[in-house]
Amino acid sequence: MTQDTQATKIKKQLEQIDQRYAANFAGHARATRSLDLLDDLIASCQDLAGQLRSAKGESAERDEVVAQSERQLELYRSERTLIDQAKRQGPQATEAGKLGSRANQVFHVYARHFAGQSRTSRDGTLLGDMLDELKTIRAAMAALVAQRPDLEGARSDLAVIDGRIDQFTKERQEVAKAQSDGAPDDQASALGGTANNLFAQYTRCFANQPRVSRRPELLVRLTGALQTVRDKMVALKKQGLADASNDQNLGIVESRLVAWQSELTAIRAERQKASAASLESDLATAANAEFESYGEHFAGKTRATRDLDRLCGIIDRLSEVERQMQRLDDVHGRPANTQNLQIVRNNLGMYTAEYDEIVKARAH
Repeated sequence: MTQDTQATKIKKQLEQIDQRYAANFAGHARATRSLDLLDDLIASCQDLAGQLRSAKGESAERDEVVAQSERQLELYRSERTLIDQAKRQGPQATEAGKLGSRANQVFHVYARHFAGQSRTSRDGTLLGDMLDELKTIRAAMAALVAQRPDLEGARSDLAVIDGRIDQFTKERQEVAKAQSDGAPDDQASALGGTANNLFAQYTRCFANQPRVSRRPELLVRLTGALQTVRDKMVALKKQGLADASNDQNLGIVESRLVAWQSELTAIRAERQKASAASLESDLATAANAEFESYGEHFAGKTRATRDLDRLCGIIDRLSEVERQMQRLDDVHGRPANTQNLQIVRNNLGMYTAEYDEIVKARAH
């Protein structure tokens, strides 16, 4: 093997190591990270650098790859020191880090589904769900701060969460106002947009998905929101609105309600038959399907050409899996599910970061 060929091969291996680092460490709360995994990455990087340095002769490509390995090692070693320092704060720091990561995922829901989009078509019940989740996270974070007032970063995280709770509460009010203002035909148009948004959420998270891994509470929320849309459409009609589009939309909404209620019954029946162990396995299978989809459509691809709606779907479905894995972990605490939950959270962090990078790339 020539020096250049060896350098090219090792460069690819270094890039694979850095991809593992990005997935498992970049952007994650340090107290929650694995030092053993980082030690493995450091050892692999050191071994590759050693192989290149021991090669005979001189090569510009080899020197470039050696420099690359040194940069990666410097980053990984520095990160190891910071992770070790974070872990020395104790288990409360680890738990605070997990809560912070969960809050960040809720924040990103706003970026995907609300920021820069017309309020007339937005789903206020999704904001309500986000608020419930943030309030749960906040209560757990406040309890940690009460135990450990010196916990680094936890107080500032609480302040950020409080700010977002206030923001989302006001946004929910603005969405409701935008959908009820205006002339009857404007309201009917807004209701049509809201219905289409709910249809899209259903398609993204339920269509062609295995029922046992679907979260019934999500479909209950979507059905309730669509029922409200239906009631408002009927009210407009009773108030004298003669609009063919509203009548057509009302018929579509009513047929979807029937279908969704039937699907909810089927999902509940499937889940009632599943044991906790089989549900854990089904959720892991659902997560793997999203990992494969991401790998096929996004990993290593040119960001400016990527489909944000597709990535939004991957993140939304994987977030649903994460919520169910968290619930199982709270109740049963089986090691396999706990490990799978961490893997899912690692990938969610990577996918949301990639979403933001694609947004930036498409803006240029």
